Parts: sequence; structure tokens; C-alpha cells
Amino acid sequence: MSDKFTNNVRARLYKQGYQGFTKDDYTTAAIAVECNDLNNPTKQQLSQAVEYLKTKATSQLSVADAPIEETLPIEAEAAQPELESHQLAVAEPEINGITVTSEDKHQIITAQSSALGFELTEQETLSIAEDVDDTWSDYSQFLSNVTSAIKSYVDHKFDAIEQSFEANAQDLRQHVNTRASRLNQKVNNFSGDIKADMGSIRQNIKSTQFSILTRLNAVQ
Repeated sequence: MSDKFTNNVRARLYKQGYQGFTKDDYTTAAIAVECNDLNNPTKQQLSQAVEYLKTKATSQLSVADAPIEETLPIEAEAAQPELESHQLAVAEPEINGITVTSEDKHQIITAQSSALGFELTEQETLSIAEDVDDTWSDYSQFLSNVTSAIKSYVDHKFDAIEQSFEANAQDLRQHVNTRASRLNQKVNNFSGDIKADMGSIRQNIKSTQFSILTRLNAVQ
């Protein structure tokens, strides 16, 4: 399966009328633009690779158009080895599949989300489109990937909502526990104050009774 770098560069060249490049050509272009991760190329690297291969194709055409004064001897031509079947497959231009534009992706994403019963904002549509490649082996694979990208985005949104619920629930539990603790403290303080007041009242009653008895005894 071709990598993202090869697919995108091949698609761009095909749009501009250039084809017939081999796998080695794409590999050489990737090395020339210093693209180390073929499945994660930058837009600048893709543009540079396209220009590199266009220049290479133009140079090859110029050489092919030049007059050839010498021809290989018949023996030399006969001695050239025939390409094996797998070598021929590599040499053929890789133009199978489809290429989709940003507008194509936006339209499909909008239609799919509407069919699922919800609307996406322009920013959400752009975010999902970034996860969808530009080149596919067939239209069915492209649609499946669009659906998967939408599902992943929806999952992300629901995960964020669930995390928000959990955070709010935890905050509410903490708030209730704090208020309950404050109320219990106030009840305990009130109970302590009542006990202290009752003790003081009892002491005053005892003092009053002792004073009265003392007076009565003095009268007798």
C-alpha cells in the first residue's frame, strides 16, 4: 500500500498532466525534500516534491528530444535483461484510485453529519476534514473513512461532556460535604453552649437556695 506522501504527490502531478513516475522517483523526491515520515508529510514538502519531479520530467523530455548519433549494437540490445513481472508493476505509473478535494470532503462530512441528525459548525467540519486523506483506492473507502472521522470527533465531544459532568458532580459532592461539616460544627457548638448555660443556671439556683437557708437559720 502506498504511503501518504506518494499518494498526494502522484495525485497533484496527475492533475497537472504529469504521470509515468516510478516508485523510485517518489522515493528520490522524498529524499530530496527531506521528508523522513512518508505518512506525515508537510504541505511544503509535498509542493517541493511536485516541483522536483516536474523538473525531472522536463529534463528527461529534453534529453529524449535531442538527436541520437549513436545506436547500441544489436548484441548489446539483446544482452539487456528483460524486466520481471514485479519490476514492470513498479515501473508502471501509480494512478489507480481517486483524489478528493477539500470541497469534496466538506460536502461529504456535512451530508453525513446531517444524515446522523446533527449539524457541524464550519470549524468542526474543517477539523474533521484534516483527518481525511486526499487520495483513496476507491470511493467506498473514502466514505468509510469520512464516517470514521465523524464518529471519532463525536466520541471526543461526548468524552469532554462526560468529563465535565464528572468534574461538576465531584465539585458538588465536595460542596455538600463542606456545608454539612460546617453545620455539624455549629450544632456541636450550640450544644456545648447550652450545656454551659444550664450548668451556670444550676449553680445560680444552688447559690440562691443556700442564701435563703442561711437567712432562715439566722432568723431562728
